Amino acid sequence: MILIVEDDPQVARLITLVLQRSGERSEVVSDGQTALQRATELKPSLIFADLTIKGMGGEALCSALKAQPETREIPYIVLSGDRDVAEKARICGADDYMGKPFEFEDLIRLVRKYARAQS
Repeated sequence: MILIVEDDPQVARLITLVLQRSGERSEVVSDGQTALQRATELKPSLIFADLTIKGMGGEALCSALKAQPETREIPYIVLSGDRDVAEKARICGADDYMGKPFEFEDLIRLVRKYARAQS
């Protein structure tokens, strides 16, 4: 299960479709507070999260998840069109980042690199 934190419905649908076609299950949430709750409940194999989401922003979400023992090991990938995405990802403790717009192949490559094998 991959958690997608994205408040743009079109981008969320696109990511979901790409993941579905590569055999991955996913859940979409549109705000940081819900993402924090769902990540704790679901223990997803990977989290893709935009920096600019409602409520708790992507950087704060990343920092919060990396600070909790139960979610610290979940790979967290920042998605953003921000030109400082690499620096922001590094500062909050994200495992990786991907700029927007992105290529489908890059999304799949990151999934293969980080997603834990599902039992």
